[in-house]
Amino acid sequence: MTTLKLHHFDQYLQQYLDERLRVWDHQLSGVQANRRDLNLFSRFCHQTGCHDINGDAILAFIAWLKYDRDNGAAAINRKISSVRSYIKYLRFRQVDGAEDLPVEYLSRARQPYTGPYQTLSAQEVKQLLSNIDCCSILGYRDYLLYSLLYRLGLRIGEALALDLEDIDMHKQTITIHGKGRRQRMLPLISDVMEMIQSWLLMRTKVFGAQEQSALFVSKKGNRLSARTAQENLQKIVAQSGPFSIKKITPHSLRHAFATHAIEGDADLIVLKAVMGHASIHSTQIYIHPSLDTLRKAVNDHIAADILSNLIEDGVVILRMQQKWKKAA
Repeated sequence: MTTLKLHHFDQYLQQYLDERLRVWDHQLSGVQANRRDLNLFSRFCHQTGCHDINGDAILAFIAWLKYDRDNGAAAINRKISSVRSYIKYLRFRQVDGAEDLPVEYLSRARQPYTGPYQTLSAQEVKQLLSNIDCCSILGYRDYLLYSLLYRLGLRIGEALALDLEDIDMHKQTITIHGKGRRQRMLPLISDVMEMIQSWLLMRTKVFGAQEQSALFVSKKGNRLSARTAQENLQKIVAQSGPFSIKKITPHSLRHAFATHAIEGDADLIVLKAVMGHASIHSTQIYIHPSLDTLRKAVNDHIAADILSNLIEDGVVILRMQQKWKKAA
C-alpha cells in the first residue's frame, strides 16, 4: 500500500483552489476558507515530521485541533471537510497514495448539547444600541449597521456586502446576497428606510465614498471590513456592559433577532425565509427556549404558589420542629 506524500499534497493545492474558483464557480469566501484549512493541515504535517499522509496523520490532526487549538465540533468538521474534498480531488487526479485514504468513512465530530441558546435580551439590545454615538458620521454608520443585523436578522457579511443598488426605496425592498449565492428580498420597514435615508445623506460627507458602490464605507472611503465592524462593536460593548452573555459579536444580534421572533410566536417557515437558511434545521435551533423563558415558566407555575403558601402557613416549619424534637 502506497501513502500520499506530503509534497504531493502541497504540489496540487494551488491548482485545486484555482479550479474550485474558476472552473467549479465556488464562492471566493469558501475557497479562501479551504485554503486556510488545507494550509493548516500542511503546516501540522511539516511541523510533526509527517511526510506520509495516512489515517493516523489525519486522526492526529483532529486530536491536535481539539486539544491543542481547543476547536469545537463545527470548526473541526469544517477543516476535515476541506481535507476530505481535496483528497477526493487528488484521487481524481490519480495522485499516488490518494486512493488508499478512505476519507469518506471519517466520522464527524459531535457537537454536545449546551442547553438553551444564550442570547441578548431585548433590553440588552436596546442598551447596546443606545450607547452608540449617533452624532458622528461613522457612529451613525455603525448604528445603522448593527440595527440592520438585529432588525432584519442579517449576517455581518450580508450587511457589509450590500451595495447602493440593492436598496429600492420606491418598492421599499432590500436585496440580500446570502450564503451559496442565494438571494432573498426583504421588505424595508419605515424606520429602517428612514435610517438608510439619513445615512445616505451622511455618506456623501465621507471622503471617496462617491466612488464606492458599497452601502457601508470606511473612513477612507473603502468598503467597510468585517474586522473593523467587529472591533467597533467590541468598543461599544465595553462601554455598554455588563451583559448576560460573555461574548458578544455581530452575529449575536442576528441570534437575538431570531430568538425574539420565536418568543413572539413567529412562524418557523417565514423566519427561515427571512434569515436565509438553506434548511429548516438551521432555524430550529432557536426553538429552544431562552433562559428568561425557562425562568418565567418556572416562576409562573402553580408549584410556586403552593410551596410559598405552605411556608407562609408554617406547615413546613412546624413539621421540621416536631422532627427535631423527636430526634433530640
